[in-house]
Amino acid sequence: MRAGHNQYAAMTGIPALREAIANKNQALYGHRHDPDAEITVTAGATQALIATILALVRADDEVIVLKPAYDTYAPAVMLAGGRPVLVPLDHARGYAPDWQAVRDAITSRTRLIFINFPHNPIGRVLRKTDILALERIVDQTGVVLLSDEVYEHVVFDGRPHHSVMRSPLLASHSVVISSFGKTSTQLDGK
Repeated sequence: MRAGHNQYAAMTGIPALREAIANKNQALYGHRHDPDAEITVTAGATQALIATILALVRADDEVIVLKPAYDTYAPAVMLAGGRPVLVPLDHARGYAPDWQAVRDAITSRTRLIFINFPHNPIGRVLRKTDILALERIVDQTGVVLLSDEVYEHVVFDGRPHHSVMRSPLLASHSVVISSFGKTSTQLDGK
């Protein structure tokens, strides 16, 4: 108590933890977040997802959701008054995103594109070509990405996770959700 650990934690998270997260993102993805303005620690990833949707989605906004999807996405969008627009992953191509179908689904009411890679439950990771396709979509539309990357350290077949944080354009148009609960490696990568 005498050391000052007798009050509620900062609403955005303990500063040293936010700084460590900023350092981790820079080391892994080359993007440096401002720990005081761009990082918020929540009680879990689902809380972060719902808080983001409630902060960004308004009545009648559309949110593109790639399906299959985590069962919280669509209800959270509806809770905020928005409408989920479901775009299926391409089963015939190993559940690859069909970026033309995503682009075709964007309207003047589209507020967010919800992506989840490494994907739950499929396990697919984004490829470099996917990042380029997302860059074209964001550049053309200005739409915001909500990137659920909680499985960033759970990858298979030697394929690397390509975070949207690796792209300056995507990083500037994204909210990225990560989680300690799904982390299988230490923050220093060992």
